[in-house]
Amino acid sequence: MSVALTAFCTVGILAVIPGLSLLYREFLDRTGVAASALLTAAICACAFALWLVVGFFVPAVASSPLYLPAASLAALSGFLASLTVRDTTTHVAPALLYSLAWTALVYTPVAVIVLFPTSVGFSAATGPLDLGGALPVHVAVGSGALVVLTVARRWSVADRSHVRPRSWLLLSSGLVIWAGCIAGYVGLNLSIDSVVTPLIVTNTIVAPILAVLGWLIVQRIRSATTTAIGAIAGLVAGLVAIAAGSAYFTPLWAGVTGAAAGIAGSIFVSGWVRATHRHAWFIVGAHLLAAVVGLVMLGIFGTNSGFIFDGQIDLFVAQVVAIVLVGVWAAAISLLLWLMVRGIALRANERSASSDQGVGSSAS
Repeated sequence: MSVALTAFCTVGILAVIPGLSLLYREFLDRTGVAASALLTAAICACAFALWLVVGFFVPAVASSPLYLPAASLAALSGFLASLTVRDTTTHVAPALLYSLAWTALVYTPVAVIVLFPTSVGFSAATGPLDLGGALPVHVAVGSGALVVLTVARRWSVADRSHVRPRSWLLLSSGLVIWAGCIAGYVGLNLSIDSVVTPLIVTNTIVAPILAVLGWLIVQRIRSATTTAIGAIAGLVAGLVAIAAGSAYFTPLWAGVTGAAAGIAGSIFVSGWVRATHRHAWFIVGAHLLAAVVGLVMLGIFGTNSGFIFDGQIDLFVAQVVAIVLVGVWAAAISLLLWLMVRGIALRANERSASSDQGVGSSAS
């Protein structure tokens, strides 16, 4: 893997973060543009640096061409992990501490095992297939979000921004996310060739398009609307679903996988948002659910290795076992971390409430 390809992959993955940040301000982070951008930048920089430090002490990781791309995935996962905490408090410390601890205790061990299996004594041939980091990023983040949202179901931040991105800005951010994922998936394959690289690009185009259609069809049926946010939500679900298998699907099965993820994600998100009035459930639907769809479909329809191609269930079992193990680990650690930072958030919220009451008394 050349230096240029490494840089291309790393920058591509990092470019996804501002696009997602803009999208998720609509759903979650209601603290204002400047504060949101600064917190996101701090979380991503710290997560990136944390991976570099930890990876440096694992020789097989530090010498791998995936060292820097994995650092960019750490920044992405740290940002995504912080979102559910940012939905429960507007204060910086709880989100920053939770994100850093989560990156160290969840992303780092899972990424080392999945992306660098030989560095810890595992065989790459018998493990799960995951080109784009679906397990250490999306399954882990979504599992953590699931347990935090369940425990903190009565906590939410009131909408203080009163600003919504325009449709053209959301669509522009969607294109940035899309381009960044294409660059990232191509680079994570470690080489450019005349067969696999075009396949990755094609699948990363086909799957999101079908996911958008699936998401919007469900949205139209359930609410009689089709929105720009729905389109971008479907796009994200499709990109997450194809992350693990962009190099291993035929375009047909990539499209089927994208459509399944878009339909399932739209049904899940619309149902839970309607029931709980919390848009943070989007993280579970568009990340955990879409990643699970992609990983399971890869075990069934992956070219030359899926069940329908060779009649063996080994890959399918490996995919399912990996999903369960990562999901349980991420959920358990996320719950512990949330219980730890909840006290910080409570004290911060109490201080803010006292301050607001003091200002109100002075004004009266």
